[in-house]
Amino acid sequence: MAPSAKSGQNDSKHKTQRRYKDHIVKLLVRGKLSGHFPQHLFRKLAPRVCVPLKNIVNEEFLRAGHIFLGFTKCGRYILSYTRDCGEDDDFSFYTYHLYWWEFNLHSRLKQVQHVRLFAGEEIYNDLYLTVCGWPYDQSKIVIFGFNSLLMNLMSAENYRDIYITIASMPSPHSCHACCPQASTPSASNGSGGCLEHGYVLNSRYQVVYPFPTFQPAFHLKKDQVILLNTSYSLVACGISLCRGKEGKSSQILYTKRASLSHRTSASASPNTSAGSPERQSTQSKLVPTPLSPRQSQTVTRAREFAADLFRRAQGDAGGKEGPSKVTIVNDRQEPPNCPRMTQAEMQSCSTEKLTIGQSSTQSSEETPCLASSSMLPSPPPTPSTSQEPEQSEPGYVNYSCLHYCLQSGLLEQNEGGHAGYEDDKVQLAFTVTDLKGRSLQLVSDPHDGQQSVRVEQLTLDFEYLINEVIRRDAAWASQFCSFSDYDVVILEVCPDTNTVIISIGLLLLAFSPSEHCRPNTYHSNLQVSWDLNTGVCCTVGVGDLTEVKGQTSGRVWSSYRKSCVNTLMKWLIPESSSRYINRLTNEGLHKGTSLQVLADSDRCTWIVL
Repeated sequence: MAPSAKSGQNDSKHKTQRRYKDHIVKLLVRGKLSGHFPQHLFRKLAPRVCVPLKNIVNEEFLRAGHIFLGFTKCGRYILSYTRDCGEDDDFSFYTYHLYWWEFNLHSRLKQVQHVRLFAGEEIYNDLYLTVCGWPYDQSKIVIFGFNSLLMNLMSAENYRDIYITIASMPSPHSCHACCPQASTPSASNGSGGCLEHGYVLNSRYQVVYPFPTFQPAFHLKKDQVILLNTSYSLVACGISLCRGKEGKSSQILYTKRASLSHRTSASASPNTSAGSPERQSTQSKLVPTPLSPRQSQTVTRAREFAADLFRRAQGDAGGKEGPSKVTIVNDRQEPPNCPRMTQAEMQSCSTEKLTIGQSSTQSSEETPCLASSSMLPSPPPTPSTSQEPEQSEPGYVNYSCLHYCLQSGLLEQNEGGHAGYEDDKVQLAFTVTDLKGRSLQLVSDPHDGQQSVRVEQLTLDFEYLINEVIRRDAAWASQFCSFSDYDVVILEVCPDTNTVIISIGLLLLAFSPSEHCRPNTYHSNLQVSWDLNTGVCCTVGVGDLTEVKGQTSGRVWSSYRKSCVNTLMKWLIPESSSRYINRLTNEGLHKGTSLQVLADSDRCTWIVL
């Protein structure tokens, strides 16, 4: 071959390689801008960064049935779990354990921690598991499990059991408070007096059809907060570690209420002398103002209604039927079928309720009547603050804040570390333990310098909210009769403003605009924003009524969720490469397949299974 021809081939080869390199650079730059890199660029890695699993883990653990899920987001640990079943196939139940393995590229895996998942629950079938964490909070992880059975043989209703475990991560550095790690890799599981690296929260609830989905990208978008859809309510759970009194100032949820309570306690401080100008100004604000005729009528109706409820309760006490079921709203018990006052009536009677509650001349007969009526708002500290709508407590939310410590001392003790309401439509019940399963103590107020696990719950009641939105903002409210079913999907979460956008799909009965003789079945949807700072919901949009003709509920909900996905795709903004939510699942196991590799994309490391 002529030298000139060979030189031409080399030049062409160099140009091709140069174009390929330019193409790779462009793709990397594009991925950096968009937050997502093309997956086909990383289908193959160099052998030096591919490690066979059998080379770094003892064979005895593989024989013990360890199922490896993948890397944690920090890349320091690899997670695996085991599931044990009893010998009796008819009545045995599963127990799950999660394991942390410290990973070093040139050494064997070292087990550093393990916990039992969903402790105290009898699980009779294999669970779908999702293990994930928050974007930046790497101090703990969430394990979400649900059963695959659509029907429980002991009940006529279709439901799914949902299991939640929130466990603290091992200490990345040597922690003096933690117990010294044992020399054997399988024996280390200690956290003696260290609460930061040694607590576990467990909870269980049931969801009904249409079963709500768990999407970590939205449900864990705000650090330290997990959003849980219980089919009846949306529960925002804030899990944090606080030290003594400073925990009150670092509250995660419902912060407007906390600041209002702080101002109220400060104004009523006993350190202020009775003759000081501050005390005099405070007393002058508490002087009741005269009511308008309309306000007096509203208060009179409220008193009569509350008195009637109280008389009914006393009259039915000796009947065959027990006391009627009540629900908890704003930390009070509410009788069922309790008609609610309009917002204007509630605001107009708030000043009068303050006067009645503080007056020493009120009769003893009026006191229990007003106490048993939940339609009146909570008493504000002063009449001036009652005029601010953002400080009034909405009736469709419920808030609680509990603290758990390792040592009880003279504090209040709760058996089993179990707290919450039995009715999970109001709040979830959590069991809080250390890594060894020993119950933490529920305390009323942590001492200065004492570590505690703080569990906050802000609950949004769906049915209450639906009625409120329809009554206030739906153009077809005059046609509305009742709703029979609903499905709630989280569309977006803004962690900076603490706002959650939800879509509520409705199956409802309503009269036709042309005829009012018989209601028809319609489908509609509501879009609502929920402020986690104040608990207040605002209506974003109300859909039109679409008549349901011959469609099954399954088809209606399938179509509704597809529309929600389309809306999400229109709103979707790619997250940055550091803010993504790491998600590990055992879906492959349930589908009869296995993972090929455990990939740590951030550090370009693969473990070949």
